[in-house]
Amino acid sequence: MKTSKSGIFILTVLFAALMAGCGSSSPATTTDTAVSATTTTSGTTADAAWTPDGVITDGEYDGSFKNGDYELYWSSDADTVYFGMRARTGGWVAVGFPPGRTMQDADIVIGYVDGGNAIVSDEFSTGIFGPHAPDTELGGTDDIIASGGSTDGDYTIIEFSRKITSNDEFDLSLVPGSNQAIWSFGSSDDTGKQHVNRGYGEITL
Repeated sequence: MKTSKSGIFILTVLFAALMAGCGSSSPATTTDTAVSATTTTSGTTADAAWTPDGVITDGEYDGSFKNGDYELYWSSDADTVYFGMRARTGGWVAVGFPPGRTMQDADIVIGYVDGGNAIVSDEFSTGIFGPHAPDTELGGTDDIIASGGSTDGDYTIIEFSRKITSNDEFDLSLVPGSNQAIWSFGSSDDTGKQHVNRGYGEITL
């Protein structure tokens, strides 16, 4: 286990926001079975005890919430937070951190697995219901430290890490205590197609 902090986890299901995908993304090497390689995208090495291999095991994360066919897992240490997303889909999965109750100005990570590669993108929503584009297209930076994933056709798993506090204007820094999250997933790898399910939750660091 990689964290020094554990959380109290609250699931608040709301039925308010829409989440649609778009944009290009950055690949991280993985496989369609449960074996994949870590890719460091920002020059920072992830915690040696954690590998984004597309396999979420018991005890790997400290916190989680589940809402139907979507699951979000997380842990954190002094400056880094580690996430795992798992959804009943062969398509894309996403999580976002909005400053309010809509997608406006939300910090979003969206990913899918294509041909054995996990395609994971750090994005930003410019509207209440999107669209969202990679931070790099908006003048920001890709702040995903490491990522990977897997799919078996029924489920897609994406794992990634990022800094708790970001200096990128298109990222939302997380705080100790409660942080609002939005989630969604789609039916295909086309992130330009609208989600098939979405909702809200909270994570506690």
